[in-house]
Amino acid sequence: MLMQERPQACVMGRSVTSPARLRRLTCLAVPLLVALALPGCGALSGAGGSQAAAASAAVPQRPMEPLAIFASRAREGEQSVLAPAPGAAPVRVQVVRSYHAASGRPCRELAVGSGGTTRPALYCEEPGGWAAARPLLRGGAVARP
Repeated sequence: MLMQERPQACVMGRSVTSPARLRRLTCLAVPLLVALALPGCGALSGAGGSQAAAASAAVPQRPMEPLAIFASRAREGEQSVLAPAPGAAPVRVQVVRSYHAASGRPCRELAVGSGGTTRPALYCEEPGGWAAARPLLRGGAVARP
């Protein structure tokens, strides 16, 4: 009797190891698993995004040096006489060039000094304010009259 039930179950498509049944289960299980996993991914990315925003908002505002303050406010061609550091002698400072770096940050090239003693300086905006930046090209920022 056991022999008769087994062939009959195979013929009727009710075999436990039937490839068709496995495919049907897979077709039902995969979308269900994806539907359950997607809301979790959204919650994770939302949490990570808010953590990144909180981290950038938590960047302390450091006091800017006089050259950084001048670079943040001045326009191309503008000049002023100011002390480049506290206690230093005042010098002429001019914005030589204003541009956006590849990172998208606004930057200013400054010419510090006068006559043949001009030295270049580069300042770019950062999350904590404007700060001195290292020039990308060898030789530093190019001082232009």
